[in-house]
Amino acid sequence: MLGISRATFTSHTARYQFDRLGFPTSTANTVGRPPRPPARNEPTTTEHRPTVEEAGAAFATLVAFLRTGPLTTGISTLEHNLLNADRTTAADITAAAGLTEELLHAALTVRRDVGRVSDVIHATVITLALPHILEDDEIVSNRPSLGPGNDQSRPFDLETNKRVAEFKVAVWSGGNMMRKRGLTKDLVHLALNDDERRPELWVAGTEPIKFLRTSSSSVSGLLSRSSRHQRARFEARYGTTDIPLRDFVTEHASHVQLCNIADALPALAEAFL
Repeated sequence: MLGISRATFTSHTARYQFDRLGFPTSTANTVGRPPRPPARNEPTTTEHRPTVEEAGAAFATLVAFLRTGPLTTGISTLEHNLLNADRTTAADITAAAGLTEELLHAALTVRRDVGRVSDVIHATVITLALPHILEDDEIVSNRPSLGPGNDQSRPFDLETNKRVAEFKVAVWSGGNMMRKRGLTKDLVHLALNDDERRPELWVAGTEPIKFLRTSSSSVSGLLSRSSRHQRARFEARYGTTDIPLRDFVTEHASHVQLCNIADALPALAEAFL
């Protein structure tokens, strides 16, 4: 198709052409050679990393904006105000809402440094809670899962010789649909556990517990984004997923203890309000 003889276009020829274009092909053809200078269109300057002081100022800017009012309400108002806007009025409306280039820069700076703050909170809450919740003759029997997600060797956030536990440390606000799905998923996971250790679901504040005990939403809807394996296990155990959540909590998951993290760590109570 290219008019090149297969006899002349060998692997050595191909490697030479890739090397000429700057693509690495193997370590053998680079040993002893000086590093290839970057192409003219490649940036040679390193990206600026904000100092701690700059990051602190960005955080203050972001917090000041978030404290002007509920973000969901503000975004909804902005959406309505932008209806029928033109290029001039759109800029005015956006500025009036406080969405500025300075705010965007601040938000990007904060995200760079605290993008995994939820993982830090998750790990810190579990480890700080351990001295308060472990009984005298209780020991951690499996490596705890302090990061996001669990693997097959560590199916629970915490396993001891007496209990298995999941921790949901997000503070609820607004609709919380994703949090409700995650909470239900963990509750079902604990309810389906077959060993004799005590199952516990630890949450931040009273809102998640209230939801579990009063929600008329069906388990099927709340598990719609869970794995097929979990939904199949649920149906095999309970016959159907079309059960109101509050009934599932009362009838099938009554052995799962619902615990407020603030009870174990009173110093965090205000953060969960």
